[in-house]
Amino acid sequence: MKRIIALILVVVSLALLTACAKTSDYTLEYGESEMYTKEDIESAAKTVLDEFNTFDGCVLYSLTYAGDEKCTNELSYVNSLKDDKGEEFVDCLVFESEFRSPIKGGGAWTANSIYTWSWYLGREKDSEWVLLTYGYA
Repeated sequence: MKRIIALILVVVSLALLTACAKTSDYTLEYGESEMYTKEDIESAAKTVLDEFNTFDGCVLYSLTYAGDEKCTNELSYVNSLKDDKGEEFVDCLVFESEFRSPIKGGGAWTANSIYTWSWYLGREKDSEWVLLTYGYA
């Protein structure tokens, strides 16, 4: 009985470590911004992380703010992605990321490969960030 309990504890511990490793060791690169505060960038990053954590078996290495110029240039693009009748987005934030796909692949993932994706977010005035699209850019 003690061996069974010990085995269960080991399995649960490994599962928790795997789940936490998906995003716990990633690097958030803030870059230089005159448009957004560190808190703005962290809030947008949390929105990305919430989605990334649904990618079973993937491990995030880095999330990098793409810079004020790119975000300014992409504002009309993120507004074109808006799917409701609400206000236009007044802010656009773009991240570049690097992550590893699942070790054994599966679905559309190439096994154990490095992916570099962009993540586009918009924000209405006095609102929260909305993740609009992500993938290869």
